[in-house]
Amino acid sequence: MSAADPVAVTGLGVLSPGGAGVDALWRACAEGDVAFRTVAHFDASRTGAHRVGLVPEEATEPGAPPPGHPQRLPYLVHRAVADAVADAGTRGGEGAGGGGTRTVLVLGTTDGGGFPSGAAWRAWHEGRGPAGASWTPYAPPGPEWPVVRVGNASAAGATALGVGADLLRAGIADRAVVCGADTVTETAFHGLASLRTLSPGGCRPFAARRSGIRISECAAAVVLERRARAPLVRLRGWGGSNAASQAARPDVEGIASAVRRALADAGTAPEEIEYVNAHAAGTRHGDVAELGALHEVLGARLPRVPVVSSKAALGHCQGAAGTVEAIVTVLTLLRGRVLPTLGLADRDPRWAHLDLGGAPPSHPPRTALTLSCGLGGSNVAVVFDRAT
Repeated sequence: MSAADPVAVTGLGVLSPGGAGVDALWRACAEGDVAFRTVAHFDASRTGAHRVGLVPEEATEPGAPPPGHPQRLPYLVHRAVADAVADAGTRGGEGAGGGGTRTVLVLGTTDGGGFPSGAAWRAWHEGRGPAGASWTPYAPPGPEWPVVRVGNASAAGATALGVGADLLRAGIADRAVVCGADTVTETAFHGLASLRTLSPGGCRPFAARRSGIRISECAAAVVLERRARAPLVRLRGWGGSNAASQAARPDVEGIASAVRRALADAGTAPEEIEYVNAHAAGTRHGDVAELGALHEVLGARLPRVPVVSSKAALGHCQGAAGTVEAIVTVLTLLRGRVLPTLGLADRDPRWAHLDLGGAPPSHPPRTALTLSCGLGGSNVAVVFDRAT
């Protein structure tokens, strides 16, 4: 397998604010039926934004660690990974053979304490934990897998996809199980509140009155393999940049650079892109920079390419945003339907000429791009295409 070869996407698993599984995710993004809740596991009374997106209780097993529990993150990771691996087992990739397959778990997260390393994974699997902690041993699949942890702010999940693809292309592994995961923690919540990033109105991408984000928890897993008999889609390439003039504000040049590198890695021309799942969190400056970057790369074609944000439906899933939005992109290619960007009753008039999703496409998109941006100038783009 050469460094330029696409890799097969063979399995998907997700627990999102919309529920468990890809159908619940798709329904949430199509209909916006996520019940955002007031934070109850820490004190958020001194902030103007109190609501967050949580995986619904009915989507977890009885006795599962609740929000705020130290094992909430490992539990969500396990569930998403187990579902993705089971899904991949139906497609006859190299991973379907089990024992002889070199598998690596690539974990993208902003959480530096809840799940820091392979040692934590094994300790959790064996039922060991800090003194006095309630340590529920939800056994993960493949506890012998090496774990690569990727931390890249809100672009962590997308970066993890690129790292997983590179491990396969280099022949280091046969299968990469990529999982983006984050919970709603007091540290992250108040950190974002101190930056004045949180909005009481939630994520309103591309809206005239957009004013910030609402954070959510999520675990989203994607199985990548060197080859498979019946892949879902292919990950063709990825690219990133670390460029911004202000730590909390992406720049056109930095985002455009990531997109161009992804297209070059994928061997894909800009005119082949037929769908974009944008980072588009609904911040005043971020949406402007992202659409400016897409105009730089796609040029006059941009008004004819659907550009959709999933964050209006799901909230901002933090380090999991890149993987859960990649799954929405994969489902768009598989199902041939472009979902809308929700909440556009007051669309910013600057973008009245753009296709922000919801209209039936002239033909099902074949090649798609997903974008993620993070604090500190992290920008990541990933290119997918239909396998057949």
